[in-house]
Amino acid sequence: MPRAQLPRELCDLIVDYAHTERATLATCALVCRAWVPASRFHLFARISLSDTDGYAAARLNDLLASPRTTIVPAVRRLDLLNALAQVQIRKPRTGRVQLKTLLDIVPRIAQLRHIHTLALSDLPFALLAAFPKVRTLHLAGVTAGPALLRLAACFPDLRQLALKRVHAIPYRSSAPAPETPTTTMEHLRGVTVRGSSIAFLGWLALLAPRTATLDLRDFCPSEVPYLAAYLCALAGPLERLELGLSPGTAVREFAWHEVAPSVGTETRLVVSFEVPEELGEEGDTEDTEDGEATLRAQFADLEKQGMLDIRRLSGVEYITVLLCATRTAC
Repeated sequence: MPRAQLPRELCDLIVDYAHTERATLATCALVCRAWVPASRFHLFARISLSDTDGYAAARLNDLLASPRTTIVPAVRRLDLLNALAQVQIRKPRTGRVQLKTLLDIVPRIAQLRHIHTLALSDLPFALLAAFPKVRTLHLAGVTAGPALLRLAACFPDLRQLALKRVHAIPYRSSAPAPETPTTTMEHLRGVTVRGSSIAFLGWLALLAPRTATLDLRDFCPSEVPYLAAYLCALAGPLERLELGLSPGTAVREFAWHEVAPSVGTETRLVVSFEVPEELGEEGDTEDTEDGEATLRAQFADLEKQGMLDIRRLSGVEYITVLLCATRTAC
């Protein structure tokens, strides 16, 4: 009696259902050769390296050095944390301890040219040019300033840029720029900023003057001039501007009249802010009502077109929104 054989497409579909179960995927890869590509596609979809585990980086480098390695097309996301930090690593033969950077330990990481999502905590520009297919870039803890201008040459097809807890270098339009980008990011559509000052936004206006969406969380009253200057510097109005006000700040504390002239008539403006639980149940305070009235008055045209969205969130709701936004950005 001939042995029953499932179609290849059906086997791949079965393996796809286990895409979040690494142990199951590893087992599937051992079933037969036909199941290896689909299992590998999910097993190596995301690789994370940090300075806390230099041996994992060394093992990855050995794997990439093998002429029989087949994982390169499967790696589509790379998280590289503290790539320039010194790491202690012991040689297996001599036992000597050496200090190397993470990039020195895994130099063959540049072979991963199919990466489309990259997360970094520093900017190793010598390596970044090896990933021209990156479309989504996450930066955390980096210094955001004129160095951002160098990203255009590294990521010509970048679509989304997320920055989290960065150290901002203010952009001064009156001062000559130390670096002028020879190219700009024409494809960059969205920028998100979490837990950071936005004083660096002027540099992004030079880098990507045609950005379509901007999403800011923890937006403070003192940051209004930076936002207004950024909107003026863009080549055209944003399609969507989302502002999550910093917890504990009231709507009336913001100088909305400085932002209003730079917001396009076709820009969807979303403003969300926290309302204390006890006030959310009993009703709005007078200050909140006055702040919202001022906001609506400054953006009257947007409200008439249904393009102004004001969201009052309770403390729990606000935290939930922040957590969801953070996970999306990461």
